[in-house]
Amino acid sequence: MESRQQNGYERENGIPTSIHLLQKDGLMNRARGPAVEEMDSVTLRKMSIQTVRENVQRLQATLVEEVDEKLSVMVGKVLQEIEQNSMPEQHRYVLVDDGHKYQNRTKPKKDGVLPEKQFMARNSLLTDLFEIKHIQTIYNIFIVILIILFINTAVYDLVIAGKLDLGIDLILWNFQGFPMIFFLWLCLSVTTVLLFCCFNMWATQRIRWVPSSLGRKCWDYGWLAILIIYQILFLCIPAIKVLKSNLAPAISMAILMEQVRLMMKTYAFVRSNIPRALAYKSHQSGDKEMIACPGFSKFLYFLFAPTLVYRDDYPRTKEIRWKFVVWCFLEVIGVIFYVAFVFERFLIPIYRDFGLKSHRNTPLSESIVVGMFGSMMPSMLVMLCAFYCLLHSWMNAFAEMLRFADRMFYKDWWTASSHAAYYRLWNIVVHDWLYTYIYKDFNENVSPRKRWVSTLMVFVVSAVFHEYILALTFRFFYPMLFIAFAGIGVILMFLTKDFMSGGNIFVWLLLCIGTGILTCLYGFEWYARINCPQVLDPVLDFFVPRSWTCTTV
Repeated sequence: MESRQQNGYERENGIPTSIHLLQKDGLMNRARGPAVEEMDSVTLRKMSIQTVRENVQRLQATLVEEVDEKLSVMVGKVLQEIEQNSMPEQHRYVLVDDGHKYQNRTKPKKDGVLPEKQFMARNSLLTDLFEIKHIQTIYNIFIVILIILFINTAVYDLVIAGKLDLGIDLILWNFQGFPMIFFLWLCLSVTTVLLFCCFNMWATQRIRWVPSSLGRKCWDYGWLAILIIYQILFLCIPAIKVLKSNLAPAISMAILMEQVRLMMKTYAFVRSNIPRALAYKSHQSGDKEMIACPGFSKFLYFLFAPTLVYRDDYPRTKEIRWKFVVWCFLEVIGVIFYVAFVFERFLIPIYRDFGLKSHRNTPLSESIVVGMFGSMMPSMLVMLCAFYCLLHSWMNAFAEMLRFADRMFYKDWWTASSHAAYYRLWNIVVHDWLYTYIYKDFNENVSPRKRWVSTLMVFVVSAVFHEYILALTFRFFYPMLFIAFAGIGVILMFLTKDFMSGGNIFVWLLLCIGTGILTCLYGFEWYARINCPQVLDPVLDFFVPRSWTCTTV
């Protein structure tokens, strides 16, 4: 009887008592007045609208990415047909037959595991596009413009200066100290070979200790400490050498980029082979398929191959086209002269008087505005030249010499309608490294289901090393590029809206404006340190921009 009364207290006519309590609360709310109910309904409506908006934005970002992938597949089919029909038989590569020529990653085999980098035999996108006569005509037009600019420079030098320069003085100045830099590069390369030897020793000798024993732990953690010390010294010693040598910007940037490239290569090799070494057992020492460390020939090939993602084997071509190699290096030389011309004729005249007495009466804001708009088009030309020189001509030359068949060093970034797409397509070589060893590792091991954390780490790592190269190249710390990458770049990355049909125009407009602003700020700071006196101690002067106070000195 007592239990029935208790059940009757818990349920009344089959209806839970909680509902009655809610009904009573509803009566109390009505007693308070209709204003409370109206506020609650408005709040719920706002929350639902915000939730729908977020879901729509995520859906839109996913659709844009899928459409880009589908378009890349369609373009790959068309270009593959054109390539197979137009190229000589002996120069044709063995391409995939499913039309996924520009697909960059394989499908994951497990849930929660991101796709892996996919290597296959394929040309660079511009190489395929140049097979189309209309695109080849645009390329020919650029060559004609280059020839006309060289003639213009020659006439100007002979009439005004009385001697023929063609930017050779600027080029020679930028490559002063080449023997010393070449020796430094040899030292860096030798240390990477020593790292391979140390890794091989660690991987093959660790099986002497019993698993989980103190001896094996000391062996593993001891070599880990050596690896960390090596990476720190590898980063600091060349940096100190570059700072003390007072080298020109171009040669400084070359050795610093090579230093960062070798760091990325060694990290990729170690990170890719650690799981193999940890899984190696002593009874597998006679098994040729199960080895603790790859052979030196594989490491040496990876060291020079135009990729930053390690694999034991890569797709290879059948022969080396030496005419193609020579033409690529001629393009590199031509681009160097073209960039020197742009600097001498358009960029240096804007900045070289900054900080002089005749210029100090001009307000800094006025100088920046004039310099920014004057730098947009020339700096954009320099950026396009750098892209073509490094990511197309230079990479293709080394790929051809090494018979490296996967030439997808970039995608069609010029068609990007959002900055998220632009960052993915601009530099596939670096993007693959960041995706494989930063984004993928963070997403699978550190912050699962929080991809924004992995994305943020990618931008921070990229921004830090970009700023490291620029700071040591110019001998001052002016973190404008860091702000552009880790600040504005992150914001633009998460703005997934495509800006209707003008998305591509918006991306190009921001690229021109951003490149012009950065070139202007770094150009003024460079000449401020030439024309303005140093008023701070050397360490503080390295971090404080001299262009901000130069006009008031």
